[in-house]
Amino acid sequence: MPEGALARAVDLLGRLGQPGAELTVAELASDAGMPTSTAYRLLAELEQHGLVRRGPDRTVVLGTRLVALGRTAEESLQERLVEPAREVMSQLSAAVGETALLTAPCGLEGIVLHVVETELHSVRLSYARFRRAPMHRGASGKILAAYLELEQQERLLEAAASPGLRRDLAQIRAQGFAFTNGELDAGAAALAAPILDRRGRIAAGLSVAGPAERMAADTERLMPRLLAAAATIERAYQS
Repeated sequence: MPEGALARAVDLLGRLGQPGAELTVAELASDAGMPTSTAYRLLAELEQHGLVRRGPDRTVVLGTRLVALGRTAEESLQERLVEPAREVMSQLSAAVGETALLTAPCGLEGIVLHVVETELHSVRLSYARFRRAPMHRGASGKILAAYLELEQQERLLEAAASPGLRRDLAQIRAQGFAFTNGELDAGAAALAAPILDRRGRIAAGLSVAGPAERMAADTERLMPRLLAAAATIERAYQS
């Protein structure tokens, strides 16, 4: 499959991966901004490899082969990233009294890999594992976006069409952390730090999140603990 066709095929798979997505070929083509004939051809190739399948009502859904691929990817992430982070995140959450989140890039979104909720407060933030959110909103996403490679970041900037986003990401990368208030969830704030691989590419982001009033008043105490925890996970990931 030519490079341009591959990118369009991945785009179609991403759209089918949205929660509740049950679209016809024509609807997929319209959403993706491509000719219906192109979408038919790409989907036919994907169907041959078990990556999509046609429903009885002419809709297209993800294929069962992706289940196996997803399980393999999840097991790899668990072993290489989540397990080294698990105890560090528990200690971080207990120390700061807020929810700790581990997120990773997923296309132009961030996906939650692991969550540790605080037990110190009855009012706390809860996040579902594998929750996805736009990468250009919220500290847990922006920390990933700031460290994307240039081509990926340009795709995100184009898709987000958010004034000031380029400047924000440059500032986050320069300072090595992200703080946002109310960008993703009303009344919630978060502080995030990057976890890089051996080549300096973004592997994940570590965040602490909580009610905005608590977070805003406690940022100076949270910052060194978060950065130290992220560095510990990064060393384990790179070893």
